[in-house]
Amino acid sequence: MKEYPVADLSEDALNKVKSMENELCQQSADDIVLIAYKNTDRSREGAR
Repeated sequence: MKEYPVADLSEDALNKVKSMENELCQQSADDIVLIAYKNTDRSREGAR
């Protein structure tokens, strides 16, 4: 199984992720958790 390293997010980016989590939780009855992983596969479309 391939391992994905956790993304090193800036404080601003982390706050945006948390805001998105809160938004999704309010729109559903579920407790939503978003996880940011660093894409190490550069061949995938959309990779930077």
